[in-house]
Amino acid sequence: MRLKKLSLSNFGRFRGETLELKDGINVIYGENESGKSTIHTFIRSMLFGMKRGRGRAAGNDEYSRYEPWENSSWYQGRLEFSSGDKEFRLTRNFASREKSEELVCLTDGEVLSVEDGDLSMLLAGISENVYENTVSVGQLKARTGDALAQELRNYMANYQGSSDGSLNVAEALASLKKKRKELEQEIEQQQKTGEEEKQQLYSRLSYVEQDCREAKEKLESAEAERKYEMFDREISPQEVRKQKERFLNKRKWGVACGVVAVFLTILCVMQFFRVSSLFNRLALGAAVFALFFIIYWMVRHTREDDPDIEEPEQQKIRKMNWNVEYLEREVRQKEVQYQNLREEYEEFCASLTIPKEKQENVAAVTLAMETIEKISRQQQSRVGIRLRQSVSEILSELTDGKYRQISMDDDLKIGLHSENYYVPLEKTSRGTMEQVYFALRMAVMDILCSEEEMPVLLDETFAMYDEYRLERALTWLAKKKGQVVIFTCQKREEQTLDRLGIPYHKVDLS
Repeated sequence: MRLKKLSLSNFGRFRGETLELKDGINVIYGENESGKSTIHTFIRSMLFGMKRGRGRAAGNDEYSRYEPWENSSWYQGRLEFSSGDKEFRLTRNFASREKSEELVCLTDGEVLSVEDGDLSMLLAGISENVYENTVSVGQLKARTGDALAQELRNYMANYQGSSDGSLNVAEALASLKKKRKELEQEIEQQQKTGEEEKQQLYSRLSYVEQDCREAKEKLESAEAERKYEMFDREISPQEVRKQKERFLNKRKWGVACGVVAVFLTILCVMQFFRVSSLFNRLALGAAVFALFFIIYWMVRHTREDDPDIEEPEQQKIRKMNWNVEYLEREVRQKEVQYQNLREEYEEFCASLTIPKEKQENVAAVTLAMETIEKISRQQQSRVGIRLRQSVSEILSELTDGKYRQISMDDDLKIGLHSENYYVPLEKTSRGTMEQVYFALRMAVMDILCSEEEMPVLLDETFAMYDEYRLERALTWLAKKKGQVVIFTCQKREEQTLDRLGIPYHKVDLS
């Protein structure tokens, strides 16, 4: 890709400004507040759009910083660029209420769609993160951001499996992790629901079991009471005969006494008529009355002593038998109820096992995660070797061979190797750090932007460089033979380029 023309129709401080850029090195010179950073932001916004912040953040985001003071609804610009052997014009209106974009191929007049991904295709799928951390080196931002390390890991994971390095390892793993969590939560919820139902069944089973046990205890108690009564109250035939003999003897004696009493009564009556005195007659009358009373008492008690020996005991036994039979039926019913419920409980417990299909799904997702991580590590190793070699070569040119090799971990933490010693990057000077991170950006750009060579944008990137470091950096950029846009408020870059005899195109904003 080559940037041809920037038309800032109404963007930031610019109104209808047009800047032309050439192949090779371009120097955009201007004093502070002249609009260099605005142009830098404009290029990125044209390529990737501009997002508004939310809430309080919207008051100080890029959209607000570069929003035109006048006619804010006409917040737009145009960018002409070439890609491959064709030229294109991209027009954007950034106004939130009238947002629009238009992409036209100037070579054949074809109207393309930004929304459908035509612009992304022309950029070879380069993400804004890659752009920010490689192609576009902002003011005093030679150091790479954390996003670059992740983008590089994504590319490493897909380096040999795909030509565009588009696999996002973090997103893929996050998606699989989310899926596995959903499956595990589904299984956990199923187990929780099953355990709750199991507990309810167990409570019912325990209640019926206790009820059955109590019924059996009542039955055993009733049977024991019946046996005791039958044993304690049992009357043998001999005992019955003895009781009848005693009853008959009592009756005989009663009859004899009655006969004697009647006989005496008759004698008394006869004597009564013979006695003439009143007193004697009263005495005999009393004696007769007493005899009749004795006869009455004997007859009455003879009846009371006539027991019905067997009937009351038999009634009591029959009642006990009925009670035992009732309890036996109740126990049988409760045993059947308990057995049915127990079978239901055992069948439910057997069904609580996790379905094989769900177990296989969790295992499959876990295997996919492990496979991606394994491939990622393998590809990181392969691409890591290539990256270290590229950074080492660039850094060796920038430092004129002082540091010829670097070491690098997965998080892009770097150490330097000279001929005689190793030094962590944190122990080096600020200028050396800037050189190392610049070399890293350029090396990563060569890897991630291999399909579409992008212009390099440097906004005050060399502010911390001394004259020697600046010469080495500009010499390397000139050898690269790509498009370079240097934003600067100093004349050092121009003077150095002139001294080295390196051709460049200047855009003066003053």
